[in-house]
Amino acid sequence: MGLAQFFGRDVPGLAAGPGGADLVQLFRCPRTHDPYLERRYLLRWRLAAQAERADRFLAAAPEVPLLRWEDELPEPCVVHPEEVDTYPWAEDDTLPAALIARIDAWDDAQTAEGGRDAPNYQGALSIPPGWRVGGFPSWASTGPMDITCASCTTPMQLLLTAGSDEMDPDSHSWMPLEDRDPSLQGMASIRGGQSVAQPTRLRFGRDRDLHVFTCPADPGHPPQWVLS
Repeated sequence: MGLAQFFGRDVPGLAAGPGGADLVQLFRCPRTHDPYLERRYLLRWRLAAQAERADRFLAAAPEVPLLRWEDELPEPCVVHPEEVDTYPWAEDDTLPAALIARIDAWDDAQTAEGGRDAPNYQGALSIPPGWRVGGFPSWASTGPMDITCASCTTPMQLLLTAGSDEMDPDSHSWMPLEDRDPSLQGMASIRGGQSVAQPTRLRFGRDRDLHVFTCPADPGHPPQWVLS
């Protein structure tokens, strides 16, 4: 089952895949697998020029087996890429200790002044919610992890994050202006309701994102999937 497809020409700075591939596709098996009901994913790199000159294309999407939950089947979406600045998750040694202390002090000051709805570094300034290519992983559920290549032990880089929600109460600053009611805060301010907050309909576990990591030394090495 296809989850995402994007071209290198639409993503500034995207490193080429094996053999110079510039088209990325992410698939997920619609079934869970024993013994822990795991999800299985497949990352496929292609040459865009060859894919666009294919002799034959599917006239209709393949039929999906009966699924237990509605949020296991993605809602088709067209991607309109937008480039934004992101900053590392501030915990453990992801940033210098002195800088993390300054960030914590700023967060405390914001909370003291604005209460629970005040902006914070992790949610409002660091990493946007939703689907994104590159940038930094969010470690909200697991805490920071070292992801190294199983083939060569090189530290891996984040290729893609697939999020369960495009916006949430902690990320009000990332919400597009046309999707928000400026007189309200948090989820209540989202115009259009849940269909705007969760356009793909997918979920990757409770309050978790799917992170796809690849090896910068050799893009042909197996990727790694991390739920965090």
